[in-house]
Amino acid sequence: MSRRMDWRDGEEPLISITPVAQGLFRPFLSLVTAVVLVQFGADRVNFIHQHEWLLMLILAGPCLLVFLTRTWRWRSYKVRVTNERIIVEGGVAHHFRSSIELRDVMSSRVEQRVTERLLQRGSVLLETAAGTMDIGLVRQPSALCRVIDLLRASYRSDGVPLDTIFEFEHPDPHEYFVNPQRRRARRTRE
Repeated sequence: MSRRMDWRDGEEPLISITPVAQGLFRPFLSLVTAVVLVQFGADRVNFIHQHEWLLMLILAGPCLLVFLTRTWRWRSYKVRVTNERIIVEGGVAHHFRSSIELRDVMSSRVEQRVTERLLQRGSVLLETAAGTMDIGLVRQPSALCRVIDLLRASYRSDGVPLDTIFEFEHPDPHEYFVNPQRRRARRTRE
């Protein structure tokens, strides 16, 4: 269900996570209730028994449609952690993809309510200079934060460190010379 990823040179995918399902319980419960009510009514009332499939389509069809679209949207949402960046992608009709470099992540933290803590779920938030990025509600969020922090600690930038101090060195004045400007030859009239 996810689109093909283009990896950079030397980039290795480490973890791919599908976040916690949200909004699936109520449509599923409505679907089961509609099916049970139609079956129960078909056993009791002759009219419902004659038009059982039509009533099933009218009552259970929208619940099934909502359940399937939410399942599809949930399964299309992915969080990928590589050795260089964190990629969040998802969407069914309107696909989105956002990524953040590991060198840009200053810290990671977990937000959990009491019920989420008991169910070992929570939202992972990444702090960057540009702001906070919410990855979403995932299972075992503290484990994901530990993986991200471990990758951040082991990440080496091949560039110049941020705390480097550059000093100006005067060039040797004898290496360079200035060419005098050329004068244009004036044409003399004869």
